[in-house]
Amino acid sequence: MTRHQKHRGGLAPDKYLSDEEFDTLIAYVRQQGDIARQRGSRRAVVNQMIIETLLFTGMRAEELCSLQVRDLPLSHGKDVVYVRRGKGNVSRTIEISSDFAQKLTSFVKDYRKNAKPGSAVFVNERGYRRLRWKMQRPAKSDGRMIEENRSEHSSRLIYRSLYSKVRIIGQKAGLRRLTPHMLRHTYLTRMYNVKNDLRFVQDQAGHASPSTTAIYACTSAEARRQQVEAFDY
Repeated sequence: MTRHQKHRGGLAPDKYLSDEEFDTLIAYVRQQGDIARQRGSRRAVVNQMIIETLLFTGMRAEELCSLQVRDLPLSHGKDVVYVRRGKGNVSRTIEISSDFAQKLTSFVKDYRKNAKPGSAVFVNERGYRRLRWKMQRPAKSDGRMIEENRSEHSSRLIYRSLYSKVRIIGQKAGLRRLTPHMLRHTYLTRMYNVKNDLRFVQDQAGHASPSTTAIYACTSAEARRQQVEAFDY
């Protein structure tokens, strides 16, 4: 299928993860995260949190890169993630489970310790090391604040790095080519299949039009298969 071709009947199968692929990916990143915690390292833990955030919020890649500590339950006390500038510069809140809210809170406390409210939730590894080094330096003059702000901004995870990270994680998990947008499609598909509430999925996705969300209304492979098998030939 080319880029400009349309697909009727929901998303094309290669645009989102099957239940089996979902389970495989979650199992892989959690296993790697557990190993990293035991060893006192952080990279795999951060990778786990990135994958789970994409899978359990449906955020766009750019929204995840721009996510700040003040947007999380740790800061505002609600089981939502606040997206400040989504597509079209529109803000929204994404409802999340209390369990995932607690997981985000624990992650920030353990792996973004001392991060300010306006700091990025996810930073690149080189930027993280630079921020730690600056925190350990003795206090200087007022000029240090400008230097820290620049360092904080430059340390943010960028789209290119996120895309590469997700692709590599997918390969290591034994999956087909994985992208951040595929994880968004997976979340929205799974969310629709819970209650078939298209309006809620539209709000979660940040879609301006319900017609954009409608593609997720036809993606339950199990339900579609049941109807096909029940058909009297």
